[in-house]
Amino acid sequence: MKARPEVQELAQLCNEFAAVRVALDERGNGPRLLIQDLESGAEILLSPLELASFCLATPEDRLDWLRVGHYRDERGR
Repeated sequence: MKARPEVQELAQLCNEFAAVRVALDERGNGPRLLIQDLESGAEILLSPLELASFCLATPEDRLDWLRVGHYRDERGR
C-alpha cells in the first residue's frame, strides 16, 4: 500500500494581484491548510479554527487584512 503524502497540493490560485499555492498539511496534530505566496515564498498554516474565523469576519476586518506596505499606517483612521 502506497503511503499518503503528508502535504498534498490542492490548487494554485492566480490573478493579476497575487498567486498562491494551497495545500493540505497533515504533518501536525491535525490537518491544516498551507498557503504559500508564490512571489515571495512566504507561508502560513491555517487551522480549522482560524479558517472558521474568516467566515465570521466583517467586511471591515477583511479590508484591514489587505492593507500592506505603506497602506498599513492607514488602519484605524
